[in-house]
Amino acid sequence: MLKFSFEPYKQEMIEALKNFIKIESVKSASKPNMPYGKGLFDALMYVQSTSERMDLECVNLFGYMAYVDYGYGDEMLGILAHIDVVPEGDGWTMPAFEGIEKDGKIYGRGAIDNKGPAIAALYAMRALSDNCVLLDKKVRLIFGTDEESGWGDMEFYKQHEPLPDIAFSPDGEYPVINAEKGLLHIELTLNYSQADGNGVTIKSLSAGTRANVVPNKAECVIHAPLQTIQKSLGTYNCPVGATFECEAAADGYVHISAHGKSAHGSKPDTGINAAACLLQYLGTLPLSQGPLERAVYVLAAKIGTYTHGEGVELDVSDEISGRLTLNLGTLFAKNGILKTSIDIRYPISYMRKMVEEKLKKHFTDFNINYTHALDPHYVPEDSELIVKLKEAYSEVTGEEAYCFAIGGATYARAFKNAVTFGPLFPGKPSVEHGPDEYIEIDTLMKNAEIIANAIIKLCE
Repeated sequence: MLKFSFEPYKQEMIEALKNFIKIESVKSASKPNMPYGKGLFDALMYVQSTSERMDLECVNLFGYMAYVDYGYGDEMLGILAHIDVVPEGDGWTMPAFEGIEKDGKIYGRGAIDNKGPAIAALYAMRALSDNCVLLDKKVRLIFGTDEESGWGDMEFYKQHEPLPDIAFSPDGEYPVINAEKGLLHIELTLNYSQADGNGVTIKSLSAGTRANVVPNKAECVIHAPLQTIQKSLGTYNCPVGATFECEAAADGYVHISAHGKSAHGSKPDTGINAAACLLQYLGTLPLSQGPLERAVYVLAAKIGTYTHGEGVELDVSDEISGRLTLNLGTLFAKNGILKTSIDIRYPISYMRKMVEEKLKKHFTDFNINYTHALDPHYVPEDSELIVKLKEAYSEVTGEEAYCFAIGGATYARAFKNAVTFGPLFPGKPSVEHGPDEYIEIDTLMKNAEIIANAIIKLCE
């Protein structure tokens, strides 16, 4: 059990996180010495300067990531955090990159995913250092920069640095996540010519920012009588609760907006997918027989508002990790190109090849490109790593610890003997990837305590 308090660090931790959120660390175009863009470079510089003010040496791996070490030993415990964030998205009621403190919470993109936990882990290491806690393993806190995209940072690390013997990632939920589903990001594309003849024609479609984010807004421009669309929407009952608006556009076109609710792409049931809802509605209209319109009919039938792959024969599950999930993350059509990205999380007993075969069968007219893939991950519950993490959690919280599976993809699956441990406590809402993302200050502080206790349990 911890023998020191984090109360002396509280205000400093709050200010550190608020300043960290102000850095818009969204992946962007590569520049010299900035493989993931200026925002991530600035975030690494912030991590480095903050660590060094604590007398903790921070190593910057050529802009790909950074790490802080504490303690000595032949074995290494890795703590796997990331400092890249998804784009702001729609629906915020306050600035996404200002680090607003209000009502016991800190708001901003990355507050819970994953800058808050990264700050908690850094201060856990500082507290161990300040209190001269002796360890028999080296502890390495890794700050990744490409977790929300392609994991190129982790591949770079594996090529140049020793791998941790055991590890945990504070990038999910408590108590312990010991199973993660397989992940596939798919891009469907189609070149089309503009339709002519009878029926409603589609001029453009637009929705979403990333495959792993449930879009909360979608728009389209179609050629149809305004009154016809107004009447249609007036009687249309969206199966999952999205709302619609329409207005006249130039030259006889109509602009339609669909509004839903953002969520993490691994939990599509917790959101309302505006892009999927718009497709579903368009599928009820008498569309023309142009290539784009036929493709919309296919997407509406095969994906629609399904969240478990029901339309493409992928509604599968297993006892450990549960049902497959499917999220339509982006949808764009303009100037002869239709492009959509899909996030699939499949059970740990299912094969990637089986998923690909179903997609190939159902999307024959599309070009299918797999942009990101991660195999399923599982660590047995009786492993020493999990036993010790459970003890660390229960000692700080007084609550019973248990294991469970998620559809999310964390850095834990990058290493064989690694699990996800925090930062969200049971019963708390998931706000990552959505508008008005926040972390409760009490959660921030409690995470620092639990991480410090876990380090002691695993390394002292």
